Amino acid sequence: MLLDAVENRHSGRAFDTRPIPDEVLESILEAGRRAPSCRNTQAWNFVIPRNSESRKKANEAMSKGNIWGERAPLMIVVVSHPDEGCNSHELPYFMMDVGLAVENMLLQAVYMGLMGHPTAGWDEEEMKKALTIPEDFRIATVIFFGYEFEGAPTFLSEKNQERERRRSDRKSLDEIVHWDTW
Repeated sequence: MLLDAVENRHSGRAFDTRPIPDEVLESILEAGRRAPSCRNTQAWNFVIPRNSESRKKANEAMSKGNIWGERAPLMIVVVSHPDEGCNSHELPYFMMDVGLAVENMLLQAVYMGLMGHPTAGWDEEEMKKALTIPEDFRIATVIFFGYEFEGAPTFLSEKNQERERRRSDRKSLDEIVHWDTW
């Protein structure tokens, strides 16, 4: 009884280079914009390097382990300011809010026939410089979006080809759900 988008979402690396139509991109951004946030602070910003020069500079700021992302036709850098989220219970809710926006975008991408892969691994100062992101903001994640490549992704490293052949296992509910007490 899961939504198809939830069941079929995965963080693949084998992207087709076909461009993403503007209306599909707008639907992904709209899904992120509509995410819930603590006290409706909406503490997210989305930076999209579209021209070849800004995308090249953003790609150069990524770690070498994420080189597969260069092939994806769309990169969204998700940025937030720590003071923009609500401060409740001394927790950094701005990061939870950003996570909700990211998940909305990932699910919308699946719905639109795309694959999205959020990453960890970039030089934050270099990325900020490349995209003129203000110094006091933080980069929460960089997401690559695109159509999934059909066929053998020989353009990927052997390690990443193996990752594409298998899907990540999920912990069972028995491992993560605690009824009444821990």
